[in-house]
Amino acid sequence: MREPSSRLVRTFTRSREGLSFGSHLAHKLGFDVRPRFAGVSLVSPDDGTAWKVALQIAVGEYRWPGLTPEAGWRVVDVGANIGVFSLWAERLGADVTAFEPEPRTFASLVTNVAGRRISPTQAALVGRAVPAARLFLSEMDSTANTLAGKEIETGEPLREFVEVPTVTLTDVLGSGCDLLKLDCEGAEFEALLGADDDTLRQAQRIILEFHRIAGSPDAIAERLEAAGMEVTRFAENEDVGLLGATTARIASSR
Repeated sequence: MREPSSRLVRTFTRSREGLSFGSHLAHKLGFDVRPRFAGVSLVSPDDGTAWKVALQIAVGEYRWPGLTPEAGWRVVDVGANIGVFSLWAERLGADVTAFEPEPRTFASLVTNVAGRRISPTQAALVGRAVPAARLFLSEMDSTANTLAGKEIETGEPLREFVEVPTVTLTDVLGSGCDLLKLDCEGAEFEALLGADDDTLRQAQRIILEFHRIAGSPDAIAERLEAAGMEVTRFAENEDVGLLGATTARIASSR
């Protein structure tokens, strides 16, 4: 008896986070429908991406104490993909700046966030200022395009790429933000490990997805702690995980 109840709880949790109950039910019943998230019928560059990302955000993957967007926050979403995290944060009251490098995915992002308090920019995050970079296109998953030149899960080399504009961490943080979200398929290591303390402290809070194939999360944790941030490791496995950090001032007030 508990299993149907558990499924029902998960369905209502996803609805609370912004995923339309109607579109989710239709999808479960096998109908070819787009996910509707935060009032937006999501478009994406391929059939699977919209549902994959919508369900990822709707299960509460980024809802952690002290790191969940609040009204009035400035949120920077790096690796925004088609914009579901940005829509979730905006739904919770934040103003969002979203960065996504891949051209087709960026076009979907622009469509999905139109009319919202979300400012989209096409750019990939890099460690040092360069005018453009090669974004390698995953053969497995359009959410796994990467600057690393290899599949982020298997390490298999990638050959197809597009040239994309770039930004540094200094660029994206500007005068500061309440929450920096990073999901940039390995680029988090170069960007964070190469940043100075003043730049890192421009983010009051950071939540990031790390990929072990690109480096050790211990190195990121140590770098953020050296900058005076309190670091917490969340759900993780042998390949990927989440890491959160808050400035000392924010951490001590909790």
